Amino acid sequence: MSSTTRAPGRPEDPALKARREGEILSAAAKLFAQRGYADTQMQTIADHLGVGNGTVYRYFRTKEALFLATVERGLAELTAEMDAVFGENGEPFEQMRQAVRVYLRFFHRRPEMAELFIQERAAFRHHHRSLYFTSKDEDDCKHAEFFESLRVAGLVREMPMERFFNVVADLLYGIVLTNLLSGRTVDPDAQADDVLDVILNGVLSDSARKKLLRKRGS
Repeated sequence: MSSTTRAPGRPEDPALKARREGEILSAAAKLFAQRGYADTQMQTIADHLGVGNGTVYRYFRTKEALFLATVERGLAELTAEMDAVFGENGEPFEQMRQAVRVYLRFFHRRPEMAELFIQERAAFRHHHRSLYFTSKDEDDCKHAEFFESLRVAGLVREMPMERFFNVVADLLYGIVLTNLLSGRTVDPDAQADDVLDVILNGVLSDSARKKLLRKRGS
């Protein structure tokens, strides 16, 4: 990518602008993840791209704006992939299985995004956000519809929807962080199957579960 000049009054090509912005965001995500927010400067990103730093500033006025834009783009990509799963009209448990797989595959494919989400929480506490499952209010209806399909089908016991999604979100995010911080390489589909086995089947044997239910009922 190279810096360009336009003749006065010449309109900017929207496709070219979008492509260059994407290139800046991709480079920034990689460098912020590798070096950290504090040690990555706009000049660092410009040098990586082989352009003057004026080109980077033309698209993002500050380092903070650029960093947060990389996080927003990553979250938008994750959200789009997850929405595609929950937007399908499939068997509820299979949707859940596919959603967990897609979530873990995303961070397996894009480990730099997990690093950026950690940095965001450390450097910009006022920008703290959830990673899909505990979503903003405008997305609650999508989750509510899915949870209701589980409940109506008699596939889950009675519990608050928020409790279900909060626990799933914390569990999956904890796995993503552990994978990142430990440096372990795990097949995301195999890991998803392990997660789902514990979530859906629990850890108690049938006899232990029956004993516990009898004890609770006494």
